[in-house]
Amino acid sequence: MTPITQRHCVRALTMMAVGTMAAASAHAQELNLTLSPGFMPDPMQRSYVSGGGQEANGIFGSDMRGVACSGSISQTPDHVMTLTSGFDFLKVWTQSGADTTLIIDGPGRFLLCDDDGGEGLNELIEHSGWVPGDYRIYVGSYGGGVHNYDLFVSELPGSSAPGNASLPDTSEERHLAISPGFSPDPWRVSFVSGGAQSASNQFGTDMRGNSCQGNIATTPDHEMTLVNAFSYLQLWTQADGDTTLIIDGPGKFLLCDDDGGSGLNEHIEHTNWPAGEYRIYVGSYSEDYLNYQLSISELSSTGPNR
Repeated sequence: MTPITQRHCVRALTMMAVGTMAAASAHAQELNLTLSPGFMPDPMQRSYVSGGGQEANGIFGSDMRGVACSGSISQTPDHVMTLTSGFDFLKVWTQSGADTTLIIDGPGRFLLCDDDGGEGLNELIEHSGWVPGDYRIYVGSYGGGVHNYDLFVSELPGSSAPGNASLPDTSEERHLAISPGFSPDPWRVSFVSGGAQSASNQFGTDMRGNSCQGNIATTPDHEMTLVNAFSYLQLWTQADGDTTLIIDGPGKFLLCDDDGGSGLNEHIEHTNWPAGEYRIYVGSYSEDYLNYQLSISELSSTGPNR
């Protein structure tokens, strides 16, 4: 390899690493919270996926009340909650269609854990005397696996909590029906990539000649209904690994991408989207199951690297 070729390779690898770190940073900001007394909206909500390869009990044992910490959690916190000032009262709860657990690891010896303290298999932690600082929040899976959940934080004792609100329909949250001018823009949702089907075998190449890649689920991860036609739409992913993206639309509409975004993430832009049903698959390039966030926008000024 010539010195010039070597320099080009090093530069390309450096740019890829910077892009990956930028995507990861943006994703982390959307999962984390920075709160001061009187924050809005209240409750504050974040959505993500529970579970991981670590056992909470082996890492944390019991919390400062003597409650056992349980569930399978990730190596890094799912959310970091930064309190810029002290709070007299805060409550944190989850809503999920599966059996999850909750661990909040705060400044000093602050540690609170819960399993099924909310409605059904959901968690609820209420506490007074929260000091300023960073609180690392883990949402675990009690029996292993990964599950969608919503995390809520409120400083209002009477705000809506488990028992006062029905559990969300996770499948509905992963699907959307939109018309031009939809809000919020970008629309975002988190889920888990991968499956037992080969996208290449199922779809081959898309209408631009791009090969469809990755292992995908037998059913779409998301269904996007365009109530009216769009002159422009873009979709992109942010994930903790190598994912792929397939959009299967009306007629012969088919778009596929692998690594068209930042680093190993995907980015699809297209004009002239006809009204109708679009089936969206987020695949895993390897056999892994990966957490990801999908964003959809009709604004060309938004999106990765803009």
